[in-house]
Amino acid sequence: MEPLDLRSNERLSLFRRQYLQLFNLDSLAFPDPEYLRVESFQDLLYDSIFKPGGLAYPPNDRYQLRVLKELVLRVEQSITNPEEDELSDKLLSRLSTLLTSPLQPELVSAQQKSYVTYTLPVDPKLLQQQGEPQPTQDEATVTLLESRTLISGSSTTGLRTWEAALHLGTYLWQSPEGRDLVRGKNVLELGAGTGFLSILCAKYLGSSQVLATDGDPAVVEAIETNFFLNGLHGGSKQVGASVLKWGWTLMGRVVEGHDEGHEWDVVIGADVTYDPAVVPYLVSTLKDLFDKFPTVDVLISATIRNAETFGVFTLACRASKFITKDITFQPAPPAEQQGLFYSTAMPIHILRISRPSIAEDPWAV
Repeated sequence: MEPLDLRSNERLSLFRRQYLQLFNLDSLAFPDPEYLRVESFQDLLYDSIFKPGGLAYPPNDRYQLRVLKELVLRVEQSITNPEEDELSDKLLSRLSTLLTSPLQPELVSAQQKSYVTYTLPVDPKLLQQQGEPQPTQDEATVTLLESRTLISGSSTTGLRTWEAALHLGTYLWQSPEGRDLVRGKNVLELGAGTGFLSILCAKYLGSSQVLATDGDPAVVEAIETNFFLNGLHGGSKQVGASVLKWGWTLMGRVVEGHDEGHEWDVVIGADVTYDPAVVPYLVSTLKDLFDKFPTVDVLISATIRNAETFGVFTLACRASKFITKDITFQPAPPAEQQGLFYSTAMPIHILRISRPSIAEDPWAV
């Protein structure tokens, strides 16, 4: 039997991280045949991924079955010497169990929420810096309950995590400048959706207080569940979730009970500009936030599916006398990503927005 090496562990770890993020089957980085044919490697796959009860928040059974069927097929194809190499009994037994278990119809299963676990990529240089959190690759995770079948632009897009949130999260996690923006700060998230960015800021980036807001009460309730999954307590002094409808005048507190006695330092939002119809309401809310907290920093991440749509937002910002600046952050291509996997097929922009400290004189020449 061939000995396992460091690279085999790397391949297993990559496969596991993609599996936990519910990657499409055709995009999963299945381990190479030279490792798959080794029974001890197969047993590691079973113990770390497919063993019942081995994962606190496993993918749904239908996804497990699809992946395991393909994995077993690849193992069988990898075997070149049946006298030395064989298929693990553990994997085969688990596959048999899934095949004989009653599964919900695929249409029903697709409409239900699933656990999705995002693993943060580890940058060794960054982790060596003094004062930085140093979780292991498997420790640095965010687990969410998501609806994976939603499409952008549907009536409720807040029940899954979109590429723009993963891009902004990667920037905040990997970039020293990004970390400095939120470390020790009070962070308000607009259109929080699953709450991924708020959880990231509260759990790993050292933000003092984080408030996730959304206009949909059902989405806010789901955020509270996701807080719990990540060991955070909604309604505590550190983290909370509340309804905030854009365009409504912010009277007194931004959200009742959440910003009395302190200021919000940073406002973040991801994929909040996809619909031109909501842009005036979003910009109105940003204006109200600048009125209440003049020095607040705003970071908006947007996938540019339509340049004209994003142009509506930037034009509205200029009309409101906001200062906008593109943040240069080049994502790793999908083949090189080690965590927070997302497509780079469409450009994703991060815009930093502020307002001049001294209002312009409207009569100035």
